[in-house]
Amino acid sequence: MIQRVLIPTDFTVNSLRIVLEYLENTGDQKVELVLTCGYNLGESISFLLGFTLDDHLTEMQNEDFLKGCEMIKSRFKDKVVEMYADFMISKSKRYIRNYLKGGQFARIVLPDTFEFTFKENCFDVVELIKTEQLPNMPDIMFVGMGDEKLQAQDTLDSFFFRKKWRFTYE
Repeated sequence: MIQRVLIPTDFTVNSLRIVLEYLENTGDQKVELVLTCGYNLGESISFLLGFTLDDHLTEMQNEDFLKGCEMIKSRFKDKVVEMYADFMISKSKRYIRNYLKGGQFARIVLPDTFEFTFKENCFDVVELIKTEQLPNMPDIMFVGMGDEKLQAQDTLDSFFFRKKWRFTYE
């Protein structure tokens, strides 16, 4: 059985450390990873009518972040069935409950300590999940983020190659 797991992100390479910590410290359970960022759509009707998830994800995700995701999928190919990004577009309790229920998440992975670098119109999903007590909420798992000085490094090479992984590009 494949578990769907929600992991917060700010679309930086550094936020992928949460994914790595989770994958390295759990068993061989096959997972579908949903990297979620809070995104405020605003109140403009013209903006709401023109909203497409793909357009906004393209705007938010840089090349290094996408390469990092591909490297994680390659490294954990026996474990990661799917990995994609999504937005949580409201802070309301009802929306969060429906988002979690509709997404059929088995687990939510949160960092014990981590400073997200949010872009314009983004909000902190971690704080929402920590503060909202919802019925039938998925299991919450906290991962230790370890060395604080690594949080300042947001480059693909310093992040992945410190692990001394050997990569082949297929």
